[in-house]
Amino acid sequence: MISSNSRYAGNPIEIVTGHDGASRRVIAPVTPAPIRARVVKYRWAEDDRVDSVAADYYQDPTQWWRIADVNPEILDWTSVTPGSVIRIPDAD
Repeated sequence: MISSNSRYAGNPIEIVTGHDGASRRVIAPVTPAPIRARVVKYRWAEDDRVDSVAADYYQDPTQWWRIADVNPEILDWTSVTPGSVIRIPDAD
Protein backbone atom coordinates (compact mmCIF):
# COMPACT_ATOMS: atom_id res chain seq x y z
CA MET A 1 0.00 0.00 0.00
CA ILE A 2 1.25 3.46 -0.88
CA SER A 3 0.81 6.13 1.78
CA SER A 4 -1.19 9.20 0.73
CA ASN A 5 1.84 11.43 1.40
CA SER A 6 4.19 9.27 -0.70
CA ARG A 7 5.75 10.84 -3.77
CA TYR A 8 4.34 7.81 -5.66
CA ALA A 9 0.76 8.22 -4.40
CA GLY A 10 -0.48 9.45 -7.80
CA ASN A 11 1.27 6.79 -9.87
CA PRO A 12 -0.85 4.05 -11.44
CA ILE A 13 -0.55 0.47 -10.19
CA GLU A 14 -0.12 -2.19 -12.86
CA ILE A 15 0.04 -5.96 -12.81
CA VAL A 16 3.08 -7.48 -14.50
CA THR A 17 3.95 -11.10 -15.14
CA GLY A 18 7.52 -12.22 -14.58
CA HIS A 19 9.53 -14.80 -16.51
CA ASP A 20 8.44 -17.39 -13.98
CA GLY A 21 4.75 -16.74 -14.76
CA ALA A 22 4.07 -15.12 -11.39
CA SER A 23 2.06 -11.89 -11.43
CA ARG A 24 2.68 -8.99 -9.11
CA ARG A 25 1.52 -5.42 -8.65
CA VAL A 26 4.04 -2.66 -9.39
CA ILE A 27 4.04 1.10 -9.26
CA ALA A 28 4.14 2.32 -12.86
CA PRO A 29 6.50 5.18 -13.64
CA VAL A 30 5.12 8.44 -14.96
CA THR A 31 6.90 10.94 -17.16
CA PRO A 32 8.60 13.32 -14.76
CA ALA A 33 7.84 17.00 -14.88
CA PRO A 34 10.82 19.19 -15.70
CA ILE A 35 12.84 20.08 -12.62
CA ARG A 36 14.54 23.41 -12.21
CA ALA A 37 17.32 23.23 -9.67
CA ARG A 38 20.76 24.63 -9.08
CA VAL A 39 23.14 21.71 -9.18
CA VAL A 40 26.76 20.84 -8.67
CA LYS A 41 28.51 18.25 -10.78
CA TYR A 42 29.90 15.22 -9.02
CA ARG A 43 32.20 12.53 -10.40
CA TRP A 44 31.06 9.07 -9.24
CA ALA A 45 33.79 7.10 -7.45
CA GLU A 46 34.34 3.34 -7.33
CA ASP A 47 32.76 2.75 -3.90
CA ASP A 48 30.03 5.41 -4.04
CA ARG A 49 26.42 4.67 -3.17
CA VAL A 50 23.65 7.18 -3.78
CA ASP A 51 22.61 7.12 -0.12
CA SER A 52 26.16 7.83 1.08
CA VAL A 53 26.51 10.68 -1.43
CA ALA A 54 23.22 12.08 -0.12
CA ALA A 55 24.53 11.80 3.43
CA ASP A 56 27.64 13.76 2.43
CA TYR A 57 25.66 16.55 0.74
CA TYR A 58 22.49 16.68 2.86
CA GLN A 59 23.59 14.98 6.12
CA ASP A 60 20.69 12.58 5.53
CA PRO A 61 21.03 9.38 3.49
CA THR A 62 17.24 9.16 3.01
CA GLN A 63 17.44 12.23 0.75
CA TRP A 64 18.98 10.12 -2.05
CA TRP A 65 15.81 10.59 -4.10
CA ARG A 66 16.70 14.29 -4.58
CA ILE A 67 19.79 13.16 -6.49
CA ALA A 68 17.79 10.55 -8.40
CA ASP A 69 15.17 13.13 -9.44
CA VAL A 70 17.72 15.31 -11.26
CA ASN A 71 19.43 12.31 -12.90
CA PRO A 72 16.48 10.46 -14.51
CA GLU A 73 18.78 8.82 -17.03
CA ILE A 74 20.21 6.64 -14.25
CA LEU A 75 17.78 3.78 -13.74
CA ASP A 76 19.95 1.56 -11.55
CA TRP A 77 21.96 3.33 -8.86
CA THR A 78 23.79 0.11 -8.02
CA SER A 79 25.56 0.08 -11.38
CA VAL A 80 26.73 3.66 -11.97
CA THR A 81 30.04 3.55 -13.82
CA PRO A 82 32.89 5.08 -11.81
CA GLY A 83 33.92 8.36 -13.46
CA SER A 84 30.36 9.18 -14.53
CA VAL A 85 29.40 12.78 -13.81
CA ILE A 86 26.06 13.19 -12.03
CA ARG A 87 24.14 16.25 -10.89
CA ILE A 88 23.48 16.97 -7.22
CA PRO A 89 20.87 19.62 -6.40
CA ASP A 90 21.79 22.36 -3.94
CA ALA A 91 20.81 21.64 -0.38
CA ASP A 92 18.84 24.92 -0.14
